[in-house]
Amino acid sequence: MLVQTRPILLKGEFYIRATSQNGIDFVFPDPTLFSEHQVIAWSRILDSKEVLCAVNLDEYDLAVRYATIDNTLHVVNSRMHCLFASELSPAELNVEERNGKAIRLTIPPRALVIYG
Repeated sequence: MLVQTRPILLKGEFYIRATSQNGIDFVFPDPTLFSEHQVIAWSRILDSKEVLCAVNLDEYDLAVRYATIDNTLHVVNSRMHCLFASELSPAELNVEERNGKAIRLTIPPRALVIYG
């Protein structure tokens, strides 16, 4: 149902997003360093709007990661709202000035979150 009400999830431009544990050192997913990347994040952008999706691949541990978002589409201290979460997750997140702009995700084990 979410995909039907949000065409951005299918039609938007796709971008893999860098993530960070400390909010300073951002890295892109690297399959050879799987243990370093328990969270994979990506964005879809359409008509100057962004939706950020992220999945925690760890089956036991909660993941807290910063994920980069589009620098030009967001203002510092604005908010992104949870559109979907497969497990309990924060309802909204503040946009911060980190690696351009980023939000701090808290993702339960084996969960998917979508913010927009």
